[in-house]
Amino acid sequence: MDLTSGKVAKDTVAEGDVKAYLGGRGIGLLLAHRLGIGRGADPYSPDMPFILASGPLSGTGVPLSSRATAVFMSPLTRRWSYSTAGGSISVIMRYAGCDVLMVTGRASRPVYIVVSHGSAEVRDASSLWGLGTYDAERQLKEVHGNESAVAVIGPAGENLVPFASINHETWRQFGRTGGGAVMGSKNLKAVAFVPSGVYPEPYDPEATWSFIHDMTEKLKTGAKSWRDNGTLGTIDVANGTGFFPSLYWTKVSAPNWRRISWFDVLSKYYFTGRRATCMHCPVACHKTVISRRYGGMYELEYETTMALAGLTGVVDPDELIQLASLVDDMGLDTISTGNVLGLAAYLTERGAIPPEEGVRFGDAEGMRQLIVKVARREGIGKVLSMGVREAAKALGHPEAAVEVKGLDPAGYDPRSLKAMVLTYAVSERGADHLWSSGYAIDIPGLAGGRQATGEEKVRAVMDLEERNAIYDSAVLCKFGRNSYGWSELVAGLNAVTGFSYTREALRQVAERIIVLHRYMNGTTIDEDRLPPRWLSEPVEFEGNRYVVRPEEWERMVSLYYRLRGYDEQGRPRPEKLRELGIS
Repeated sequence: MDLTSGKVAKDTVAEGDVKAYLGGRGIGLLLAHRLGIGRGADPYSPDMPFILASGPLSGTGVPLSSRATAVFMSPLTRRWSYSTAGGSISVIMRYAGCDVLMVTGRASRPVYIVVSHGSAEVRDASSLWGLGTYDAERQLKEVHGNESAVAVIGPAGENLVPFASINHETWRQFGRTGGGAVMGSKNLKAVAFVPSGVYPEPYDPEATWSFIHDMTEKLKTGAKSWRDNGTLGTIDVANGTGFFPSLYWTKVSAPNWRRISWFDVLSKYYFTGRRATCMHCPVACHKTVISRRYGGMYELEYETTMALAGLTGVVDPDELIQLASLVDDMGLDTISTGNVLGLAAYLTERGAIPPEEGVRFGDAEGMRQLIVKVARREGIGKVLSMGVREAAKALGHPEAAVEVKGLDPAGYDPRSLKAMVLTYAVSERGADHLWSSGYAIDIPGLAGGRQATGEEKVRAVMDLEERNAIYDSAVLCKFGRNSYGWSELVAGLNAVTGFSYTREALRQVAERIIVLHRYMNGTTIDEDRLPPRWLSEPVEFEGNRYVVRPEEWERMVSLYYRLRGYDEQGRPRPEKLRELGIS
């Protein structure tokens, strides 16, 4: 769809492309690549695409297959990027007769797109412009029905904050790298998918139903911890073992963290007992909490807690819930917001930001005011809205920023979890915990233990990197990684698509997606470097000091390049590109 002209064109993705890239992240990157727009182009240009993609498993009833992927040029990192969200959106997309939606152009006024019966139309959104995500989504569902799936931006996206999110079903987000700002640049407030009786039919219905039954049973044990505790159980694990980023990356356990303990506090005094779930998911990991002081419900997650409590020092559950709800309503990525707030406190306490403009660690009211200023790009908020890399530069302290490729990290400090060294370094999104989920190797002490950096660890990270590429393209939730191994992925995709993948062939699909993304961005070793603070500032935990030694980073990255088929500068070798059919 071209918002400038209002024209809608339908097309079919070639079967060979689907077999080579699946859907979601893979097909989205392929479509963007074929437009011939190089990295570094203006993310806000009308020519720039915004792509929403489901996957071949979406809408089939396969457990954990409700995620969708957005692909775009990130205004935060100036790189081709993507973000995923759960909920119902990928399922309802397909029920509306749409597998992939590509939007270009810029509307002359605020608009939203309605997709139904395999067609799309543009409608006026002037009355929605300026609303928070909660009210905007509620109003759209009043028009299009509660069974519709809505992706909507808030004031941050309208104001082109480079880490603006896209919200869905109140508390689900396409959070990372600024897709909300890309929508805002197109005057696109929302997309609403309305189911219209279109249902995807698997290649082998009997095999698909058998697979659904088998995976539902496997997830009863494979995802039990997510069902019992959601992601919030990680708060206690992270603080208790020392990898919880705190006070803007100066500590790995938050002072007074037991005030936000899931097991001791949140589950006993704040959890409503309501376990929500995404569509076609038997796990129900979402934990709804209620503020005892202010009222109001919120579905709290680990990363939000790490960012808005750990990095800011606000370890009061009621204040945390308030901050998190405000961030979502403004349409901001909670991880990036927590990082810029933490940076502001870090620089304020070091005299780089005047006290009357900055904020102190633990100051909930000050953090609340800054969130609004960031979303509106007012005062010091205008500087912070650029993200930690550019904000730190503008404030005269680039060395203070903790980021890779312009993206701030999530809740796993690589000084105490060494698989995260490689995970953060080579991710094409930047310091992205979900690119290869190295924490899932380190936390249980696999591949040599948390401090190991040898070949066993590198290969383990690469295996998860490849599986994650499939999860993001199939599309599946990564919380199924203990149940969805390679054999299960092959079985499920073959039942649905009839493509007769082997394990080796599916691994090559994953590698193709990974290498194409790097090729599109032209990434080199210089961009895979970690922030100096991780290499020079040790953190202490229970009498031990942890740091990333430069030789650890170099050894892991060099081995990764060799195994992945890159040259010494981190570029895919020509023979690797030919092998994967990338041009």
